Amino acid sequence: MPQKLHYTVLIEQAKDAEEGGDISAAINLYEKAIKQSPLVELPYYRLMILYRKEKKYTEELRVINRGLDVFRSYFDEKTKPFTAAGKLGQISKALLKSVTGTGKKHLLSSYPEPIPSWTLRKKTVEKKIKKGSM
Repeated sequence: MPQKLHYTVLIEQAKDAEEGGDISAAINLYEKAIKQSPLVELPYYRLMILYRKEKKYTEELRVINRGLDVFRSYFDEKTKPFTAAGKLGQISKALLKSVTGTGKKHLLSSYPEPIPSWTLRKKTVEKKIKKGSM
């Protein structure tokens, strides 16, 4: 049975495939890298670019949505102790409010990168898809 390649090897092979002009192979390798390690930004980013170059906007949108889902879930899970009901959550909210002047809404409404840039990209792709279907 062949040994499964580490996601970093898959990414390197995908970069080589891109440089060699084999976009199909690069896409396949980046997709495999995402399946293996979903919290690595680079394969999502490269897939978005490759699908855009190929004018495969629905595929680009699929990648964006998957990336947004994965990263939002990750960041939501990381902030859960600070927003949970209970003593720790109450103390965290009070501290956050005293420092920023806002409460839970502020903490959950502003995600770190790549979410803001991918959200903007999603809007652009949705416009392209809508424009193409007219």
